[in-house]
Amino acid sequence: MIDDQSRPSRTRRARALLSRRVEDAQLARPVTALISMVVLCLMILGASLMPVPYVIEQPGPAIDVLGSYDDEQIIVIDGAETYPTEGELMMTTVSVDGGPGFRVTPVEVVAAWFDPTKSVLPREAVFPEGQTREQTVLTNSVAMGSSQQGAVAVALEELDIDFDPVIMIGGVEQDAPADGTLEAGDVIVSVDGRSATDVAGYQELVLGTPKGEPVPMTVRRDGEELDLEVPAEMVDGAPTMGVVLTSGYDFPIDVEIAVGDIGGPSAGMMFSLSVYDELTPGALTGDHQIAGTGTIAADGTVGGIGGIRQKMVGAHDSEADYFLAPAANCDEVVGYEPDGLDVVAVSDFDGALKATETIAETGSTDGLPTCDDVAKTSQNED
Repeated sequence: MIDDQSRPSRTRRARALLSRRVEDAQLARPVTALISMVVLCLMILGASLMPVPYVIEQPGPAIDVLGSYDDEQIIVIDGAETYPTEGELMMTTVSVDGGPGFRVTPVEVVAAWFDPTKSVLPREAVFPEGQTREQTVLTNSVAMGSSQQGAVAVALEELDIDFDPVIMIGGVEQDAPADGTLEAGDVIVSVDGRSATDVAGYQELVLGTPKGEPVPMTVRRDGEELDLEVPAEMVDGAPTMGVVLTSGYDFPIDVEIAVGDIGGPSAGMMFSLSVYDELTPGALTGDHQIAGTGTIAADGTVGGIGGIRQKMVGAHDSEADYFLAPAANCDEVVGYEPDGLDVVAVSDFDGALKATETIAETGSTDGLPTCDDVAKTSQNED
């Protein structure tokens, strides 16, 4: 038998229990929402800090090659008469973020996209896949050394000073077997008592040495011949010393070019002009601030480079009035010249020399080729 009087009591208890559950659920909602928001923010923050496979190019400093860098004179010449000069011949540089061993984040990439002075590129467009930080340093160092050798050769050729081609150590990889025995700039005289005329020839001589043993080499360093036993390790059945061989020159004068840890080949043209200026009477620039960029080949050809727009900005920010740009880069120059910077297109050392001398004499680029001229000529040829 059911007691009817107990029914209201049970109903009240059920309603109270339901009310407490509703209140608990209502209290849980803001806590859950808060936790979800925190987790979401952490996920967004983590994603924004994750490295992405891009590099950011931005303007680097423009450096007067006729002056000093890091408290060290950039060009020092011994064995020939040099002359005082004025004005500035400025090599231009690009700062690259995101290379091997470094990273950039999505936030940095997005910010760079909206900055007209910067460029965002896929990493593989700038650095070979799998290249390490150490390999990048070595590659840039070898390129800079080769650029300096070629620059001196072109300047001396213009001055009718004879020199001889040689094969040399372009660079030594850090912690490689040869590190501490061979040095960048060593001229190879022989390998195991035999000589060659090119890089491939010396590579064959190294491969022909007894496997698992040091490589006997004679090199010339600072005018002295050294007989060395160079450590090597076997990689895929071949002896490897961890060096880069490159073509170079044996000059009758000693020309040292020091720019710290800046690497790459793009300052070749400006090095050539600066060495020529030091070895000739008078100021080649006429006391003007002339910046520029471009590789230099043995025949004097000026080659294109990367980051031309950033280099023009760097030159302008360093108060250069004139800029010598490789004709090969003119399609990237037109429409991007900073206000107040007169840009001249050059295709070889003679053209760069003529442009510099014209600016010195007239203080103007009138009559000199511009990138607009090059672009029009290219369109007519097409």
